Amino acid sequence: MTLSRRDALAGATLLVPGSAAAADEGVTYPFSTTRNMAWSWVHLDNKAPALPFMIDTGSGGFAILESKALELALRRYGKGLAQAAVGRIDVQMYGASVTLGGAVGETWVPVAGLNYLPQPMQGLIPLARFRVMGMDFDAGQVLIASRMPKDLSGYEALNLDAGRGADGSLDRMGAYTNDDNNKLIKDHRPVIDAEFNGERIKLMVDTGSAGGLYLFPDYVKRKGLWDSFKLHQQGSIRTVAQAADVRVVRAERLKFGKLVFANPIVTLGDPADSDRDGSRTEAGLIGMELLRRLNFISDPQRRKLWVRPNGAIGDGYRYDRAGAEVALADGAARVVQLNPGSAADRAGLKLGDKVTGWRGKDGLNGLSWALKGAPGSTVEIQVERNGQSQMVPVVLEEVI
Repeated sequence: MTLSRRDALAGATLLVPGSAAAADEGVTYPFSTTRNMAWSWVHLDNKAPALPFMIDTGSGGFAILESKALELALRRYGKGLAQAAVGRIDVQMYGASVTLGGAVGETWVPVAGLNYLPQPMQGLIPLARFRVMGMDFDAGQVLIASRMPKDLSGYEALNLDAGRGADGSLDRMGAYTNDDNNKLIKDHRPVIDAEFNGERIKLMVDTGSAGGLYLFPDYVKRKGLWDSFKLHQQGSIRTVAQAADVRVVRAERLKFGKLVFANPIVTLGDPADSDRDGSRTEAGLIGMELLRRLNFISDPQRRKLWVRPNGAIGDGYRYDRAGAEVALADGAARVVQLNPGSAADRAGLKLGDKVTGWRGKDGLNGLSWALKGAPGSTVEIQVERNGQSQMVPVVLEEVI
């Protein structure tokens, strides 16, 4: 998500504990990974309680659910625009002090109010605004610093795209952002060169995207990819702006640097949405389904992204293996999408079924994650139909 407002960042100051030398070396704060969402606790205006904010390298600014901004009585100051992977919306802008993970804070930042974020997230942390930022998934730590750490053993350096610098919204924010010597590097979100099925493309490193590789509708349209995969699965995604149709396919190969992902799961944006995905030089996003397998450090000043495989590198790919989507509708959890002939369809689920529970934990979010599990595993879903309750066992299967 990008935010457009040229003067929104005036006067921001980053406050960190310790000496100036410590600030150069950087600070770390903890984060957790839940169902392909990386998040940390955030305090706004020093008010309790701490809120779970998603860590989003693809966002140009802080954001919060509009309902939570009103509840906290954050200070309004103007309007802005938010561009998502699909769709653009007007947003109310707020001003607030922030403290991230109890370790680092800023006295005032602009915060965009959004009507949607994946539950239970209450906001977004835009890591790309900091000069050097890194995520260590093994240790569960975020690094923000003024300069690169000295020990980069095991890391590979990838070149970062310089960025378009469209609105300057990421320039010179606090102690860890680029100074006047780097003012031409305006968009610090990491974009790398990659190879997809033998073709060179540019991809944004986006921890705010839960999937593996998402290709923008405009790129899918230009390359004629929508109908080029014999096996595919119909689906949908929900962005901060709007919902959109997608197709999920299995590609041959994704490569960047020396890293090769064989037969990765790829989400294709619907070509019908090609006029809604913004003006982009990149072809798509690398999301958390792949990124959680890597530790990485971004240094936009030197235009380098350092990557190293971590303990999750051998994990199997997750995607919808049931052919069904369960979401809130009409005040209840319901089956809102059901692919004909899918595992869920054959098991007896019906479109519109009210889902009252499942044999697992973490409610609706846990169920949605379970439906992306390993082929051959069984997910038992309790539904209410015509006043009767029944348990429907869905055996997950490989479909692409």
